[in-house]
Amino acid sequence: MERTTALKHQNHQSDYESLEKHILSVYHSGVYVSSHDLVEIGKTLGYDLPLKERDILLRKILGDAKKDGKLTELLDQLGLLLKRRAQIYTLLGNEHIPAREVISQWLHKAKSADWLIKREAAKSHYE
Repeated sequence: MERTTALKHQNHQSDYESLEKHILSVYHSGVYVSSHDLVEIGKTLGYDLPLKERDILLRKILGDAKKDGKLTELLDQLGLLLKRRAQIYTLLGNEHIPAREVISQWLHKAKSADWLIKREAAKSHYE
């Protein structure tokens, strides 16, 4: 029974590691999420976080939110951040027609990252 629990915990950890890497990678998410962005998201959840490396902050917020039952709230905030950035990309694409092809790639990646966040949020409802 202990082994099953350990494996379950390890699988959850792997899920969050994948989410962390996806969100923090501009290549995958199309969006740069700064340390400041993460500190601000933390504030909306009631966490007072020092400005540190992005991976440390995201890991801390994910862990605290999971522990405090705020994971869905956190994922919603990350989704809002991606949506705000996607809106900016859309405006830029409309104003700078020659850059539209590159910007559309960023938009596609941001939408994929948003889908990943929504999938994690759906999973968190069942945990």
